[in-house]
Amino acid sequence: MNLRRAKFVAAFVVVGVLVVFGITFTASPTPKSLSAAANKEKSVVTKEKKILKEESVVTKEKKILVVCYSFSCGNTRKIAKQLQVALNADYAEIEPVTPYPPYGGWDSEVTRQGQREVEAGYQPEIKPLTVNVADYDVIAVGTPTWWFRMAPPMLTFLHSQDWTGKTVIPFMTHGGWPGHVIADIKTICAGAKFAPDMEIQFDSQGGADMLTDQAEIDAWIDSVKKYLQ
Repeated sequence: MNLRRAKFVAAFVVVGVLVVFGITFTASPTPKSLSAAANKEKSVVTKEKKILKEESVVTKEKKILVVCYSFSCGNTRKIAKQLQVALNADYAEIEPVTPYPPYGGWDSEVTRQGQREVEAGYQPEIKPLTVNVADYDVIAVGTPTWWFRMAPPMLTFLHSQDWTGKTVIPFMTHGGWPGHVIADIKTICAGAKFAPDMEIQFDSQGGADMLTDQAEIDAWIDSVKKYLQ
């Protein structure tokens, strides 16, 4: 092979190599495209984290307690337990030291006793709770309605606590006459912030038939979750 032919072959090989590498470089992602892909992946991860955060009820720093007083059929307890599960909260129930007589209708002994106590603003002695309310940031309080007001044991509990800086979730059950229970709770819990409240109606004879749609309760619980996020 003469020198001229050798130079031609060498030049041909160099061109071929450049063509191959040129195709390879063109097919591979540029630093810019790599950056775009990384940003897209980062955006997806960020979105997933945001969704998880939205599904979480509250930040880890908040401690939640559901406290209720329930009587007769346990209607208030039923709502309190729903809220406890939804908020992943602790639970405590108020119990008077001296139990009330069993419910026997509108003209029963307990009905008359309840009316006397409510009208007098009586605060019966209650048993110590199983938790320390001061340890919690958010406290849901639920009570049945007695003669347009909260049940006396709940009145005792509310007056026994310092609500400054707390977040309170008021809810109540009633048989058709809600009265001013929610307003009274907010007055007593001065210094607190208030999450969305709820009034849940059961049948007017003191039974366990719930007249408020479950969908309304679910919507309320969702609104409480959003408020606490």
